[in-house]
Amino acid sequence: MKLCNILLDINDNWSIKEKVRYIYRKMCEEIKYDDRFSYSKNPKLLEKIYYKEVSIDEDIDCEVVCRTANILFSQLMSRLNIKHKLIYKDAKINRVIDVDDVACIFYDEFYNEYYTNIVGDIENCKFGLKTFFFGIDENQYKEAQNVSTISKEELYQMDIKTGLIKQDYNDIVFELLKKEVKNTRNFIDFLKEQNINVDNLSTPQILEYKMKFLNEYIKFRDKTAGTFERRRFYKVLFKNSTLNKLEKKNFESFEYIKEEGDNLDIISLIAINMKTNPTYFYYSDKTESYVAIRKEELQELLKGYNSSKDDKDIFNLNKSSIIEYDEKSNEK
Repeated sequence: MKLCNILLDINDNWSIKEKVRYIYRKMCEEIKYDDRFSYSKNPKLLEKIYYKEVSIDEDIDCEVVCRTANILFSQLMSRLNIKHKLIYKDAKINRVIDVDDVACIFYDEFYNEYYTNIVGDIENCKFGLKTFFFGIDENQYKEAQNVSTISKEELYQMDIKTGLIKQDYNDIVFELLKKEVKNTRNFIDFLKEQNINVDNLSTPQILEYKMKFLNEYIKFRDKTAGTFERRRFYKVLFKNSTLNKLEKKNFESFEYIKEEGDNLDIISLIAINMKTNPTYFYYSDKTESYVAIRKEELQELLKGYNSSKDDKDIFNLNKSSIIEYDEKSNEK
């Protein structure tokens, strides 16, 4: 798709905030995050990805990272004569090349400035969720410490007015999962109603049923999502909407990498380490979801792959290795 086509549906009578909001959400639906940038150790490949040059007038491959995404965002706003600027900061993530994180500030009719970080919201927009990085004041960019904020209610009203949502965000739908699945006792009662024998269910079996329930429940509304967005979305949803407090505490995610030149293969894994008996799930490209896998099968699958966490091994989990996964803090 040519991203300039996003501009065709913008109403001239919309405010600047409404126009930028529409561009932001629609662009997020079209671009994908290039996850090779998160895991590759090849400096030439990383430079190629980071400095990728594209235009909104080209029918482009939309796998991008922060620099290119914000350049495209800037081109769209420039086409509408919206005042804005790109901002930069030292990257939080250590890479083999030294490059800055990039975000964007735009200005409304009254010269108020607003912070945006488009790559942080790709999966949220693709799956119809609320955004985390549009019109917020909490950020680590020096040039964006005096920005104005946009309330959740105003964002909602803008999204309704511009047709980005018809009634509500999908967040409200996913909240229903918590009522059905998060409380394990309630979930076991639910399984009974499905004529499933729950008398001797082990903890790993319960967790597998929770994942199966999630797989059946979720039907991705937008098929433009890349593998990176699907994996990230699924991990967040599984942890925060289906696991109880104890299960959530023992949740950890891993990526195992095999890299040869510009080719990088990623196996994404989830482990829930309950009573030193981990339950494993791996992301299946075939089903576009996480599925259970036995330890012996996983050991075979991972031959030739290395963990992206240098000091951790998925087969040697302990309490000190468990890390909380916070979907809001992963600002790329």
